[in-house]
Amino acid sequence: MSHCQHRHFPFSGRRMPRISLSHPSNYHFPLWLGISFVVAALVGLATMLVEPVEAWAHRHYLTWHLTLEIASIAFAFAVFALGWSTYRKHPQRNILYLACAFLGVALLDIAHTLSFEGMPAFITPNSPEKSIYFWLVARYLAAIGLLIVVWLPWPSITELPQRHSRLAHLAWPLSIVLGIVIITHGVVLYAPAWLPNVFSTETGLSDLKIMAEYGIITLHIVALAILLRRLPNNSECNLYLLASALLLMAVSELLFTSYTAISDTAMLLGHIYKAAAYLLLYMALDTGHLQPPPFRVQKLEKALEAAIKNGQMHLAFQPVMNLADGRLSGAEVLVRWTHPKLGTVGPAEFIPIAEKYGLMPEIGEWVLKTAIAQISLWVRQGLPPDVCFSVNLSLVQFRYPLLVERIQYLLKTYQLPPHYLGLEITESVAMHNAQTAIQTLRTLREQGIALSIDDFGTGHASLSHLKLFDANTLKIDQSFVRDLAHDSRDRAIVQAIVHMAHALGMRTTAEGVETSAQLDLLKTLGCDRVQGYYFSRPLSTEEFEAFSLSPRRPQPLSA
Repeated sequence: MSHCQHRHFPFSGRRMPRISLSHPSNYHFPLWLGISFVVAALVGLATMLVEPVEAWAHRHYLTWHLTLEIASIAFAFAVFALGWSTYRKHPQRNILYLACAFLGVALLDIAHTLSFEGMPAFITPNSPEKSIYFWLVARYLAAIGLLIVVWLPWPSITELPQRHSRLAHLAWPLSIVLGIVIITHGVVLYAPAWLPNVFSTETGLSDLKIMAEYGIITLHIVALAILLRRLPNNSECNLYLLASALLLMAVSELLFTSYTAISDTAMLLGHIYKAAAYLLLYMALDTGHLQPPPFRVQKLEKALEAAIKNGQMHLAFQPVMNLADGRLSGAEVLVRWTHPKLGTVGPAEFIPIAEKYGLMPEIGEWVLKTAIAQISLWVRQGLPPDVCFSVNLSLVQFRYPLLVERIQYLLKTYQLPPHYLGLEITESVAMHNAQTAIQTLRTLREQGIALSIDDFGTGHASLSHLKLFDANTLKIDQSFVRDLAHDSRDRAIVQAIVHMAHALGMRTTAEGVETSAQLDLLKTLGCDRVQGYYFSRPLSTEEFEAFSLSPRRPQPLSA
């Protein structure tokens, strides 16, 4: 960040324009899956406005039960089809088991729907008990299938079955599921006397049926607990959509324990939650969130190249605060990617891919150009001269022989005074070719651009090179800040960095500040600036404008 003075960020009163940056929604599911469900819900709500809820549920129940079941069956078949297709390309048993289980769910839900009282007889006379039998088996099949899927570890590439052995892997789970479906049909249709009582028109649900529903809820909760343990440090796949689906399934089953008549409102709400849960499950599979890294990476590789031209990249700004007076001194400019189907993709996921496939020059150029354009707009609206925005430079950008000329051209094109712009490089980037780096940094510094050495203390820059880099700021890596309140060695390292930086005429910025204890210690140790979630997460353009318009002191956003 810059060596500028620090005072509050007083934009003018009028709303500041922003450059054109697309923010597409995180997910667009196929219309053929969702349109009937959405239309049905809207029509249902309109109908309920002119009729009491209970009367509406009783009067229209058969129609809406049929509509919601058709939607659920469509979603279940979609899960099977997509899972089966995914397995054929990338044979992973978790996805195969999920696909087979939901084929069985779809077939059993068809039988449940056809057996519902009020529908034409499905081979034998229909009754509430007949439809409940099919229902319970379908729900247990879904719950057990999902539990197995989340329980099993995701395979690595070396563990995946080879093509010649896939038939065996396909045959046995599909055979088991189809066997369950066939046996269920045979018993329910031709030997119902073997089955226990689950419903009575006089008393409603039997104790056995209620306990069976609680058993399904328990399976969903166990599966959800497994997911919650894996989510915080998850390195295998993004499981939040699956967790949401499991939660909705558990809620729907809870509603199915409380009805006394088949046309109760609780029954209708339960079917709505079930359909929504199946849709979330399909979305999780369709976006690649249930696929282990090698396969998600393949999708990201294909999508990343078109991300910039399609307007999927956007900037984020993480505020940097001055510890002397608690005011905003600037921000670090970050890049974010929101794909219309894959959702939000973090930089930790797409930057390595961009580096591997040579896309960093294009991304880095877009970030630099877009940041300068945005800052220039803010300057014309009253941005004071004591605020700087730092942009990270990758190794590829820093090695570009015309880097200085390119930055000068962009500053001139957008009429941005250079002291508003800061550039950040890591120790490793600076040391790649130390002599060339020293010359480049000096030239940039002479142009009035602020320079920062990022993640200081984690690279391999020597002190002799550090004095020659002529940077304005050393950024203290968050690995030294994280345990600052509990580790005396981290405190000693931070204090040494601060004293050394000040002796060399540099300022210090501590990254990753999340607690008041860290903040107080950094102030005591003499650190100049801080950034981190204690003050703010990275903000969109509009959010950063709002943040900068309010006086800030060292306190979290919730205060």
